[in-house]
Amino acid sequence: MHRSHQVGQISETILTEWLLRRDYYVARPTAGQGPVDIVAYNSKGQIILLDSKTESTRVNTGRKTASRIYRSLTPVQKRLGVRMAYVDQDTREVNIVPPLED
Repeated sequence: MHRSHQVGQISETILTEWLLRRDYYVARPTAGQGPVDIVAYNSKGQIILLDSKTESTRVNTGRKTASRIYRSLTPVQKRLGVRMAYVDQDTREVNIVPPLED
């Protein structure tokens, strides 16, 4: 397995744990490639489709501090209502865009 795939699997595992701790049920598609990495749902019937991304930052021209590199959803992901889940592997912090409603 290529290193970048290993990094992605780690992020998906951290995201899965994060969701389970918030009382979501989690399903991970069996296909290796697809528009959704994780399907999560809760007892209220809320279903969320997530694309997991490892947190990355860069310093843009004219700036002094690093900012998140935002990824774009594909047209299929937009149609499905997929959300991006940014996972920081060092801190295990998860940021979902747009954020989940309580």
